[in-house]
Amino acid sequence: MRAIALLTGLLMAGGASAAPADRADIGQIMQQLGMGRLGADSATGLIENFPALQMQDAAGKACATQQVSAMLDVQVQQGIVDSMGADGTSLVKEWKTFLATDSGSDMARTFQATAAAIASGDADFDAGLDEDRKAEISRFMATPAFQRFIDGFGSESQLPADIGQRLVDVLQRECRIALDPEQIS
Repeated sequence: MRAIALLTGLLMAGGASAAPADRADIGQIMQQLGMGRLGADSATGLIENFPALQMQDAAGKACATQQVSAMLDVQVQQGIVDSMGADGTSLVKEWKTFLATDSGSDMARTFQATAAAIASGDADFDAGLDEDRKAEISRFMATPAFQRFIDGFGSESQLPADIGQRLVDVLQRECRIALDPEQIS
C-alpha cells in the first residue's frame, strides 16, 4: 500500500513539473545570447520595404517599428515555446543552469560576438575559446534544450495566418497609421 502511494506521488510530481516554457524566460535567454534585436531588425527591414510605411514621417516610422518589433518578438518567442513543448519549463531550467556556468557565459558571449561580426562583415571572427570550453559548449548544443530552442526559429507556425490584419490593427490603434490588410502579405 505504501509503495502504491509513493509511486502515485512520484507520478503526480513528475506530471506537475512538465509545463510549457514561459515566453518571458525565452526572451531572457534570447537577450543573453544577443538575440534581443531580432524583432527590431526584422521590423526595420519590413518597414524599409513597405511603401505605405516608408511614406510615414519619422515619428510614424518609429512607432511602426516599435509595434512591429514587439509583435515579431512575441511570435518568435512563441515559436520557441511551442517547439519546446510540454517540457519547456525543464528545458528552460537547463538553459539557465548552463548559462550560469563559465562555459555558458562563453557561449553567450560567442553568440553575441558572432552576431556583431556578421553585422559588420567580419568573416574572420574567432571566439578565442580553448578546446575544453568548446567541448562543453558542444555537449550542451547536443542537448534537447538547445536543439528545441533552435528548432523554434524554423517553426512555420511563427506567423499566424491573420498577421496582416493584426499588423493593420496595431498600427491603427497605436500609431494612427491606416493601412489596407491586403497590402500586407
